[in-house]
Amino acid sequence: MAKQSDAVEIVAHRGAGRDFDEPVRDQAHRPAAPPENTLPAIELGWREAAACEIDVRLTGDGRVVAIHDETTGRTCDRDLPVAGTDLATLQSLDAGAKKGAPWRGVRIPALSEVLAAMPEGRSLWLDVKSGPEIAPALAADLGAAARGSDGVVLISYCLETLHAAKARRPDLRCYWIVRFREREGGRWTVAWAERAATGAALERVERPRVDWGELVDRMGRDGSVDGLDASRRQPPELGAEMARAGIAWGAWTVDTGDEAVELARRGAFQITTNCPTDVAAALAREGIATR
Repeated sequence: MAKQSDAVEIVAHRGAGRDFDEPVRDQAHRPAAPPENTLPAIELGWREAAACEIDVRLTGDGRVVAIHDETTGRTCDRDLPVAGTDLATLQSLDAGAKKGAPWRGVRIPALSEVLAAMPEGRSLWLDVKSGPEIAPALAADLGAAARGSDGVVLISYCLETLHAAKARRPDLRCYWIVRFREREGGRWTVAWAERAATGAALERVERPRVDWGELVDRMGRDGSVDGLDASRRQPPELGAEMARAGIAWGAWTVDTGDEAVELARRGAFQITTNCPTDVAAALAREGIATR
């Protein structure tokens, strides 16, 4: 597993844009922020943090675009399936109008456009929502932009996707996303994504109980994963279990200073947040170094 800096890495979530369906407490924090996963949001993220996270998917014509959902209806003015639509059509949609008049006309960016806009000294975390079939296009975009492990990190719920990407670009850091949920009686479950047995789609897999041995084994089978990217709500023993296994781990999506401080003290090397300046300030007040 990759050795990490002692400083906590702050990552701006979806480019420091705000989700359209966030709770009111988050919308009230910065209601005028740009729409998620668009160039204005990404540029804001890089102004507020050294690292910026975006979601990426494969289009119908084999291009990589920045968008979270399988379809465009939540964030754009028309509802189209990303995987079944070509880049030109996707970029004809308005990805800003639903966020308000100031953002009308903002488009879905191609990954190549995001990479071209990346400032020196900044990094980009790519939450890869497609399956392993996206790996060739990802590698092509990163190669054309001359971006490597100093600037790009891959994360995904799907280990197969990370394995395929790492096979083409072994220099890239790759982290496996998992979501923990607390159930009745204090029992914790853990979920990730796998390729469906009946086709190319990814399907959610949830274990009824957390088996730390299984998680560690899955991550370490072929060296394709450098660590874990865990949900902010997590079993209290996660930090100790990851330390025992020598596995680096980060957390998402952490929007309060108190929670960020607690996770950093447990051992999180990275925190993804919609509120990067607030989180960085909270960590600094507690003497926790950030980058």
